[in-house]
Amino acid sequence: MYALARQAKDNGENKKAIGYFEELLKSTNSDSYYNELYSLYLLESDFNSVDKLVKKRIRKYPKRADLLVDKGNLLEIKKLPKEAEKIYNKAINEIGKDDRQTRLVANQFNKYKRYDYVEQAYLKARRSLRNERLYQFELANAYAKQGKTDEMVEEYLTILGGNRSYLQSIQNILQRVINPDPNGTQRERLKDILLRRIQKSPNQEVFSELLVWLFIQDKNFNGAFVQAKALDRKGGEEGKRLYNLGNLCLSNEEYQVAEKSYRYVIGLGEETPYFLRAKMQLVASLKAKIVNGNDYTAEDLQKLKLAYHKTINDLGKSSYTSPMLRGLAELNAYYLDSISPAIEILDEVINMNGLKNSEKAKTKIELADLYLLNDEVWEASLLYSQVEKEFKYDRIGEIAKYKNAKIAFYTGDFYWAQAQLDVLKGSTSKLISNDAMDLSLLITDNVGRDSIIEPLQMFAVADLLIFKKNYADANVVLDSIPKYFPFTTLIDDILFTKYEMAYQQKEYELAAKNLRTLIADYAEDLLGDDALFSLAKLEEEKFQNKEKAMELYKALLTTYPSSLFVVEARKRFRNLRGDKLEEEIN
Repeated sequence: MYALARQAKDNGENKKAIGYFEELLKSTNSDSYYNELYSLYLLESDFNSVDKLVKKRIRKYPKRADLLVDKGNLLEIKKLPKEAEKIYNKAINEIGKDDRQTRLVANQFNKYKRYDYVEQAYLKARRSLRNERLYQFELANAYAKQGKTDEMVEEYLTILGGNRSYLQSIQNILQRVINPDPNGTQRERLKDILLRRIQKSPNQEVFSELLVWLFIQDKNFNGAFVQAKALDRKGGEEGKRLYNLGNLCLSNEEYQVAEKSYRYVIGLGEETPYFLRAKMQLVASLKAKIVNGNDYTAEDLQKLKLAYHKTINDLGKSSYTSPMLRGLAELNAYYLDSISPAIEILDEVINMNGLKNSEKAKTKIELADLYLLNDEVWEASLLYSQVEKEFKYDRIGEIAKYKNAKIAFYTGDFYWAQAQLDVLKGSTSKLISNDAMDLSLLITDNVGRDSIIEPLQMFAVADLLIFKKNYADANVVLDSIPKYFPFTTLIDDILFTKYEMAYQQKEYELAAKNLRTLIADYAEDLLGDDALFSLAKLEEEKFQNKEKAMELYKALLTTYPSSLFVVEARKRFRNLRGDKLEEEIN
């Protein structure tokens, strides 16, 4: 009969379903059938039947205080708030020392979104049992649902004060609760409460750890550095916390704090476990600050080169310091136009004892890239092939295969390139798969019986120039394609490539200009959604134009509903709008 009842309810045949559930309740007295009838009667606005159902249930189970909550909910629906409040208070008053009864009552109030009474239920149980540490997560959740941020935070801090193992869980919960926080008010309240706790309980380091986490959420890395340094000194952590903070700052382009963090670790002495890593990461931070600044001078590059040489001399050449050597090779090749010394360095790394095979493969790919920069195409292809063969079923092997396909593309061997790219479309790496698909489609659209091959050959030449960072010459070649071949189908690809070049050079206005032209004139072509998504990201991240970014994300969702960017665009749109998804906090 239950299957028939469910089927009737699912089909919207409520009266038929009611008949079945009435029979089921009569024969079993099950709570689940009672709840089904309660909701079905309400759906039919049959308040008399609900009233009879609840009264009968209360007579049968007079000690079930949760049933009073159902009665109170009915009174609220009937717009009798004062009577409902009396019944709710009666349910609260009947809560004693029985944990099961407490949870049943609280869960019923939760069901009807009466979080104020959920709070009262748990507080009453606490008083009855004289234990302030009971129902802490449940109360914190009830406070959060009511927007009582201070009370919620205090509850979570009390939990942490008793058991620091909850730190990660509480950080995850707070991350959901305090976001979005456009004015920063909730974070500020959390910070104030935390500081009071730290003053009150200076020996409980967990509160300082949470404060470090909060500073990081706010991107206040200087504040995080001060707190982390205090914790490191107090806990004798030998620089671990500061080393990790330095890495986090480096990934967030907070180079000043990253350098301070690494220098602090280095200052602890050679015998500490993070000394060597901090020495190497300090140079990596110096490099990132210079090359990502886009306004570096020849003097800056020479100072960086000296820093590399000094650190390598201090630490010695070994498989452990191979990342430093590879970084120096990159600096020489791509910023100091010294490709030959860079090749020598990478050759030395490849032949080092103790170097992991995966690291050797990465170094071979980097060396192959340098050969390509040096127009030694076949040397480059040979190295890519070696890596591809050795790591056939690994991501690094797929990278090598893709780079080999690009060599074929650069040299005009389009059919062989496409054969390799078609294999890579099934790559487990989304990035490689998408890149392979895009290049394969480019070849398909521009090589064939009705196509002139010369425009694609010129485009491939420009692509190789871009790889060499020779942007000026690449622009000249790209501009020549529509000049000599006005009916080419490559215009959208040219505009998107010019956007990518401008972006790499941090010329964001020029980048946006190319995207707007593409969207205005070639929105129906393959790169229409790519251009729209890229422009939206530019408006959001570089121009800080929230409204324009939202407008463009919304346009992508409506214009290109099948785009690969739909999921990310929807997520970014909702985040900019300040949506806060309802989540149960456990």
